[in-house]
Amino acid sequence: MNTWNWVAFFFPLFWFGYRKMYKPIFSILGISIVINLLGTVLGIDEVILNTVIGLAVSFTVGITGNNFYRLHALKRTREMSESNISDVELLKNEIQLRGGTSWKGVFGTIVLIGVYLLIVMNMGRFVLTNNKITESEPDYNIEFEIKKVLEDNIQALENENMDEYMSMVYTHAEQTTFAETKKMLSDLFENFDLAYELKDFEFLSISEQEVKVRVTQITTLVEGENFQDNESIFIHILKPQKEEWKFFNSEVESIKYLAEDQSVKTNSETISNEPSYITALQAPSMFDFFITKKIDVNNDGILETISFRGGPEESSSYSNNNVEIIVELDDTDMTSLTISAENAPILYFYDINHDGWMEIFYETGARIIGTEMYQFTPDGLAKVTTLNGSVVKFNPNEVITSEYNYIFDKSLIVSN
Repeated sequence: MNTWNWVAFFFPLFWFGYRKMYKPIFSILGISIVINLLGTVLGIDEVILNTVIGLAVSFTVGITGNNFYRLHALKRTREMSESNISDVELLKNEIQLRGGTSWKGVFGTIVLIGVYLLIVMNMGRFVLTNNKITESEPDYNIEFEIKKVLEDNIQALENENMDEYMSMVYTHAEQTTFAETKKMLSDLFENFDLAYELKDFEFLSISEQEVKVRVTQITTLVEGENFQDNESIFIHILKPQKEEWKFFNSEVESIKYLAEDQSVKTNSETISNEPSYITALQAPSMFDFFITKKIDVNNDGILETISFRGGPEESSSYSNNNVEIIVELDDTDMTSLTISAENAPILYFYDINHDGWMEIFYETGARIIGTEMYQFTPDGLAKVTTLNGSVVKFNPNEVITSEYNYIFDKSLIVSN
């Protein structure tokens, strides 16, 4: 019959030790270790878990302790009675020795509880550490994969392997620059033999859907003319496609020309090394912008109104195919051009061939930044060519970009 025992309720393990019942102590502590391990793995609060375990043990032992001890004592007595001890007095003394109470059992219980606490605390630290390692493994693996793609990409450039390079470029239905990128690479491989080096990888953001990384790239001329060795900082955005990481977008953050030892910011600041041309009409974003400025584009002493605007974001967030350049030459004559952007675009106006009419240089970010050159013709604005890289400097009959030095004939020919 069960009766309530307050001492067993408040001090269950010590009570067992005091009563020389050691097996229940080992059983309770062993079960508690297993429960704590499961709780840590499942993320259950340790304080709440141990409180529940403690209350469950206290109530159980408080209710059943007396009866449990009675059964324990009867079992011990029966075992001793069935032993080979024939002397009644000696048997009685042995029963008393094995029964009764023991303060040594209390101190032994303290030691066991101390060992239990050490196991539980270190087990928690071990599991949490493993969890952190497990959580960090995807980032580590992604970083490793991205570095491999960047290095393979540079190797493809150095080997002038067009197919391998283009296989690392993200493609989608709305993309319009894939063919242009191939044309830029073809010009690059035809005119220059370059060496590349990557260093200083800085991962700005990492997820399974997108990685943004800042990379320092050193490009040096091996063979060719009119190329400036430089150290450039790129910000690349890569996204997975067909189970492979591919370049989605790239921007030049800064360029340091190694020979001149001077930095030129691109895409964010007005170029100020030559005062003889008009810059800016710099869009603040890829979508939904409108900028206007008055510029004398034809050297007639009258300021023409230039409007630069981009349509709102529609079905695609990757490109804006509704960017417009509108030039109002007089009250009745107006010319316009509709182009696309893959980043916040910039317009530059410069009379590169000194014929009295300014050319328009349109720069927008893509996998490889390009600058499109347009001329005023009797039929409106017409494209001349696409320059690799972003504009660094204008000179008469020359444009220096982040990739090349372009030398033009004094009489430019508009492409078909």
